[in-house]
Amino acid sequence: MSSPFGNIEVRGARENNLMSYTWAAYGLESVVTWTLTPSSARTRLRMEQSGSRPNQQQAHQGAIYGWPGFFAALEQVLARID
Repeated sequence: MSSPFGNIEVRGARENNLMSYTWAAYGLESVVTWTLTPSSARTRLRMEQSGSRPNQQQAHQGAIYGWPGFFAALEQVLARID
């Protein structure tokens, strides 16, 4: 699927637990995996991005730069839900 964020293809999903997809944009091709793990009082969210090749280093650095802003916005949305 093409989106404003690049080409995305879901690789796997488990309800309430995992979502994994390929992501290709700005010269970077990688796999992004989101995992939810329940704990005693909350749910832990983990995001892992892997698969970039050495010749994609510049694009990879751009992705690393973009994630903190994404998570800051996500945190604000989740705070409104609590």
